[in-house]
Amino acid sequence: MRVYISADMEGVTGVTHPQDVIPGRSQYERFRKLLTAEVNAAIEGAGDAGATEFLVNEAHDGMRNILLEDLDPRAEVIVGSRKPHSMMEGVEGADVVFFVGYHSRAGTGGILSHTFTGPDMAISIELNGEPCSEGRMNAALAGLQGIPVGLVTGDDLICEESKALYPGVETAQVKAAVDRYTARCLPVTVAQGRIREAAAGAVKGASGLAPYAPEPPYTFTVEFATASTAASVMYFPNLERIDDRRVSWTHEDYETAYKMFIGVMRLARTDPDYG
Repeated sequence: MRVYISADMEGVTGVTHPQDVIPGRSQYERFRKLLTAEVNAAIEGAGDAGATEFLVNEAHDGMRNILLEDLDPRAEVIVGSRKPHSMMEGVEGADVVFFVGYHSRAGTGGILSHTFTGPDMAISIELNGEPCSEGRMNAALAGLQGIPVGLVTGDDLICEESKALYPGVETAQVKAAVDRYTARCLPVTVAQGRIREAAAGAVKGASGLAPYAPEPPYTFTVEFATASTAASVMYFPNLERIDDRRVSWTHEDYETAYKMFIGVMRLARTDPDYG
């Protein structure tokens, strides 16, 4: 069995503040070690249940966070941010997808909640008229290739969302949100044990999972923090300016719509007021 792991960072136990996840900040080195350990726990659990191949895709910030020297040697890892499918680069050919260290969508009270970019740029993102997390948009990219989500790890909000969207998914809740910047966290060894157990269950139950595959057409709508930021992306064909702060686009092919989302968000310019 081939396991694909998309590894984010905000959902790691103990992470509660931007200082924890931004390279060069005071707590970053500490938490990248814990990120690596949680990825390893997922690999170990899956391996114990019979998985034989592992591909890890870096999915946080500049996508250069996992400590390669500490990564389980059974896994290969995709490092770097210049990739066509961003958080899901390399997913094709996998049998099951794991989302490790994931977080809830923009606008929720989850730990460091956002969708693809910070709240100073995008207030909300919708897919087909429904609020959309990174997990949901990534699950659709995998699901429309017939690949189900087997495991999600992170705080209580992303685990609850995942259970509602992906029937049969295993979740490992490693912390509970008190506020966007405060959490009740499991100790490191307990969190990793929970991930290990859930990953094993995901592999054992993978044959019974249904891919998350919404029907076309696919409409993304992004509400930016300011009208100026919305204006900064209006260079793509088929992009519609709904109002001052919202832009939208629709495509029959999800991969195309997804790539447009990545392009729009990379082009978007944060206003000088926000630094």
